[in-house]
Amino acid sequence: MLVRLFGRAGGAGGEGGRRICAGAGAGAGAGAGAGAWVGVLAVAITATVAGALACGPSKPPVEPEPDEPVATAEPPPSPPAPPAPSLYERLGKRAALEGVVDDLLANALADNRISKFFDKVKKDKERAKQLRTRLVAELCVVAGGAATDCAYDGKSMKDAHKGMGIGEAQWNAFIEDLTIALKTHGVDDALSKELLDDLDKQTKADIVAPAAAATPSTKGAR
Repeated sequence: MLVRLFGRAGGAGGEGGRRICAGAGAGAGAGAGAGAWVGVLAVAITATVAGALACGPSKPPVEPEPDEPVATAEPPPSPPAPPAPSLYERLGKRAALEGVVDDLLANALADNRISKFFDKVKKDKERAKQLRTRLVAELCVVAGGAATDCAYDGKSMKDAHKGMGIGEAQWNAFIEDLTIALKTHGVDDALSKELLDDLDKQTKADIVAPAAAATPSTKGAR
């Protein structure tokens, strides 16, 4: 529209100027028409410029913030496994050992290979009772029982058997008598072997005299 308007004005030259400035009626009509178009154009240009200034340059799209990882609660730690029961507990504790020792003493007193070591016990009930209590306590200790359950109050194995001349044969006889007592009370072979192995490791060296010094003895059990 602007091209057409100003093109006409340029093509007409001075004649166009004269026409604009010609008579009052024609000039007024032409001036009014041109003024209307100029007003429309001014409003349009003003609005366009104002819109451009208001909007400003286009901004790059904003990248969304990455989601924060959701923290997952750690599972509670597993409770520690309970300790494995001791041999003492698996044997049946003190009550079971008392029954085994009762049969052990009966077997040993009837065993000609070792009965001579118990001569004093045969004659003295108090000594017999004391020996029973200490044998139960010693087996309790060997099997891993608690000190409160075992309560051994006798001499050390080495001091209690010193000078008795117990040799390998007498030791083996005692072990046989104990094995029979364990079987009589229903202790399975695996538990019996475990107890006898522990007894061998913990006490045999203190009870059995060295082969060169071992001599028969009639001394009673201490």
